[in-house]
Amino acid sequence: MRPGDTATRPVGRTMDWTPAPRRSSAMRREQNLALVGAVVSGAVIATGVLLLLVARVNPDAGARVRGALLDVVTPVWAVVRAPFDGVGRAIAWGGSYVAAVDRNRALTTELATARADLQKAAGDQLALAQLKKLMKVRQPGRTTLVTARIVAATSGSVVRTAMIAAGTRDGVGIGLPVIAAEGLIGRTIEAGNHSTRVLLLADPASRIPVVVQRTGQAGLAIGNNRPTLELRDRVGPETPLRAGDRLVTSGDGGVFPPGVPVGTIIAAGTEPPLIRPAATPMGTGFVNIEAAWLPLPAEPVVVSPNVPVPIEARQSQGAKPTASTGAQ
Repeated sequence: MRPGDTATRPVGRTMDWTPAPRRSSAMRREQNLALVGAVVSGAVIATGVLLLLVARVNPDAGARVRGALLDVVTPVWAVVRAPFDGVGRAIAWGGSYVAAVDRNRALTTELATARADLQKAAGDQLALAQLKKLMKVRQPGRTTLVTARIVAATSGSVVRTAMIAAGTRDGVGIGLPVIAAEGLIGRTIEAGNHSTRVLLLADPASRIPVVVQRTGQAGLAIGNNRPTLELRDRVGPETPLRAGDRLVTSGDGGVFPPGVPVGTIIAAGTEPPLIRPAATPMGTGFVNIEAAWLPLPAEPVVVSPNVPVPIEARQSQGAKPTASTGAQ
């Protein structure tokens, strides 16, 4: 140092090494979680191995230990699951609410349509009653002979019948309609003093005149020895059938009264369409045996022999016309 120079003192020392970078809080958290997970996993594995050993050595002690652990774990598991259960219930409630809103809208629309149809039907019914009164239409009534219980039903490969606890002593005969609260069951085919056999709709020999309420088509509901019926010999408007169309008796033939439910179309695209019966003997307790809607005359009408035979008929038989015939 030269004379006159001012001595300078070093302010601080210069570090000749670089400090290690500090670990971030996220990294430390991950390491701590990994350590905790490893400890918990090890404890669970050790506990499981210990339980296996105890169960092998002393089963009773193992059962007591498992019971104690279950008592400890169950409340903890319930607390852990509580948030997830709450979220699941909330999601289910939201889905149910949305479905209920959509269903409410559909039901509101259906109710409005049904009210309009009901008003129209009421007007048609009034007009029909007035026309019947003006034309003096005679409508046969329905007569219930007896109410009886179905005591048995058979579903053989050839015949499907049922037995009812009423017979000839109760006024039951052959060929009478048997009707349940849900709809038509069949008709009587054999009658004893205290019991009667009924031919069910599913029997292959069953033929029921029906009409489709929506379209007015008439046809025959025929049994096929299966749970469903077949709709054949359709006549009337060429309107396609739809699943859900209801079929009721038409009254043709005079045995079954009109308007009794027979079944519902379940397969309209098949040929013949399939019908689900409205009533079956299984689960049906009581039925009504009714008189025939239009019973046949007790005696056949016989043409009187005094009625003159037409000339053409007698000529076709080779007979000569008489003077009296010519005078006629």
